[in-house]
Amino acid sequence: MAIDDDDDFEDREPTPQETRAVLRQVAAYRAISESIRKKSTGTLFFGFFMLAIWYFLDGQNNNWNIYSILYLSLALLEISAGLLNRLFPSPEGILLDGLIMFAFAASNGVRQYLAFQMWGQKAINPVMLVFGGVWMLQGIQTVRSYWQIRKAMPISPSRSHLRWFDYLVKELREADPKADSKSVSFPTMPFLTGRLLGDTAFFLDPGKNVIIAAREDVQLERYIQPNEPDVAYGELAIEGALYPPFRLSDANWQNFVAWKREAGILPSTIVAIPTVMPKRPG
Repeated sequence: MAIDDDDDFEDREPTPQETRAVLRQVAAYRAISESIRKKSTGTLFFGFFMLAIWYFLDGQNNNWNIYSILYLSLALLEISAGLLNRLFPSPEGILLDGLIMFAFAASNGVRQYLAFQMWGQKAINPVMLVFGGVWMLQGIQTVRSYWQIRKAMPISPSRSHLRWFDYLVKELREADPKADSKSVSFPTMPFLTGRLLGDTAFFLDPGKNVIIAAREDVQLERYIQPNEPDVAYGELAIEGALYPPFRLSDANWQNFVAWKREAGILPSTIVAIPTVMPKRPG
């Protein structure tokens, strides 16, 4: 379910609070999607593993009974779920994966039970019983993950919001303070590129994580050594998180000052290097 099925967000100028709320939700959704995409490797491996089990148990013997067809169908479904989560990651793909795990465990349990009823204890495959228990636990964990995701994010962003966010990320990657007065790039740890738009700042780190903060929550202090006036250092704080000092170029400082002046704030330069190194965020 999307936040809004129309393009109202794009047709009007959103308030800064709306902008930050929507972008934070989209950023969280993108992070979840990336996590699902990474986990799809395990889903694909499990699907092909089950396909191999089916082949050695039934396929190579040309055994096409109902359990053989069921195992084959579930293995192909698991591979399809892995491909779906790789190409189009979504919380629903996680739920599908969990349900398939349950189906594997249930079909395996029924097969072992019927083997015991027809041929006795010797017909039971202990390895498959262990696999069945593992699949049941994995299914429970996967479905639980789905509900945790839905609890954290009951509403998914609309396609228009996702497209807008993708465009913003592209702008952040291409940020050039010398060519664009609304861009900054801070060589701190981690390296941050940013866009300063209205009352909101957007920063992108090398891990593709987007930091979204209000203008009043972004602080930058400029320091100059008395014996080295041509070299400036910056000390950045975003929402209270302090970053290690870094060399601050004139273009970055001028862009930041102009952004702050829009709100009536006048950042100043301190003629000294801080003696206490700030703590890294996190």
